[in-house]
Amino acid sequence: MENVEKRNNINPENATTPSLGTKIEELPDAAQQQSYESVGPLNTYQIKPNLQEKFKELPVKEIIKEVQAAVLGGKQYDPEQVKKWTIRIANDVNQKVKELEMKRYKHIAQVIIGEKKGQGIKAGVRCLWDADVDGTTSEIFMNDTIFCVTTVFAIYLY
Repeated sequence: MENVEKRNNINPENATTPSLGTKIEELPDAAQQQSYESVGPLNTYQIKPNLQEKFKELPVKEIIKEVQAAVLGGKQYDPEQVKKWTIRIANDVNQKVKELEMKRYKHIAQVIIGEKKGQGIKAGVRCLWDADVDGTTSEIFMNDTIFCVTTVFAIYLY
């Protein structure tokens, strides 16, 4: 065995690490003495948000109230203007919810505006949902001639 090592010229003085191609003796002292205990935690992927990062329902509800009042306050139902109001409410709500900077959440704003004539309305939504991290909030605005239902859905991106 010793003859084979001498023939191949293998000994600790000229040994190299296979991946780096450098001699062991050339490594700095800190690298040679580093143990598993001194290595910091590796980067990890967070699957679910912690408590502080979860969907904040109350601030979103306040945003919806403010936007609805600003856009629809003091107005009468006008079928020509409903489309513009709907788009404006959805865009304003989206913009202000973005400013809350909820990490890794995508949000959807749904706005329904109708003329108030004493009729009822039924609406349904179906979606794939994780009740632990996804959230929703809704607010209703009404005056003499208009009703408006604005819903924000927040979906956490895994």
